Amino acid sequence: MFLATTFLLLDSMHTKAYNVCMETEQYTVLRVRKTTRDLLKLISVLSHASMVETIDRLARQELARLQEKQEQPDVAPHKGGRK
Repeated sequence: MFLATTFLLLDSMHTKAYNVCMETEQYTVLRVRKTTRDLLKLISVLSHASMVETIDRLARQELARLQEKQEQPDVAPHKGGRK
């Protein structure tokens, strides 16, 4: 009985300590496909970063890529254009 109570107490303390940083207003819940989560988990393991850091880095890289693409002049000829 004592052992079970001790584990419940330790589990409760661990949950509170683990989730304390996730209760701040700077975080939110993000829904992704399971396959996407698996890819993000693999990327985060290979890059030795947390999932939060990985998602942030990938989002910033994509934003930079899109902004760079918008700054480049459109040099490709348009198909079906006027002659």
